[in-house]
Amino acid sequence: MRPLIGITSDYSNDTNTINLNSDYYWAIYRAGGHPVVIPYTDSNDIHHLISILDGIMFTGGNDIDPGYYGELPHPKLGRINPIRDEFELKFCRLALENDKPVLGICRGAQLMNVVMGGTLYQDLEDQLKSGTLIKHIQSAPVWYATHEVKLEAGSRINRIMGHDNIRVNSFHHQAVKDLAGTFRATGWSSDGVIEVIESDNHTFALGVQWHPERMFTRDQTMLLLFKAFVEACGTGRRSV
Repeated sequence: MRPLIGITSDYSNDTNTINLNSDYYWAIYRAGGHPVVIPYTDSNDIHHLISILDGIMFTGGNDIDPGYYGELPHPKLGRINPIRDEFELKFCRLALENDKPVLGICRGAQLMNVVMGGTLYQDLEDQLKSGTLIKHIQSAPVWYATHEVKLEAGSRINRIMGHDNIRVNSFHHQAVKDLAGTFRATGWSSDGVIEVIESDNHTFALGVQWHPERMFTRDQTMLLLFKAFVEACGTGRRSV
């Protein structure tokens, strides 16, 4: 039986609806998992969700309320989603505390860092004064790789992808700033922005700043990430 993998959705405060780009669940399905889209229900039920799922993927979306990492909103902070933030922060914390395999994509990687005590750049262009900042919100098609990421030799992401350097797409104006103690950075763009975080203390806890779900049908290397995640979800799966 395929591992049962929860996928967080986006939530619209305006229309009171949830939505999810189909690339997310197709990536999980093609990698061998059974995707389950998670709605935003009573956060007290998260313990039950954790108990029945084999792993959770935290997806992209709006900015996280900087109050969760002790900062006031920067003038260039984008839209925040209080309902999604409250639910996902608790969901992610419990998943990590219970050593459920976790994969974070874009906002999902940032969420993982915030949950464990890290901080974010609220706006890279304004706050990262490196002088070499590259374009992190691409104008190219969503599946097209626009910049390179250097991977740490011997890291989990390096072993999964099978390369020291990979090319990725990019759709973010925020990124990990102060790294939570649980994680270490194992991938960077040329301007020093952290593109991968991972934990050596969990079965599988890895976050990437790009969107591999938009790329995997054209770049099979990206499917390797989902396959590694699904495999980790299958090793400690619930008994039925």
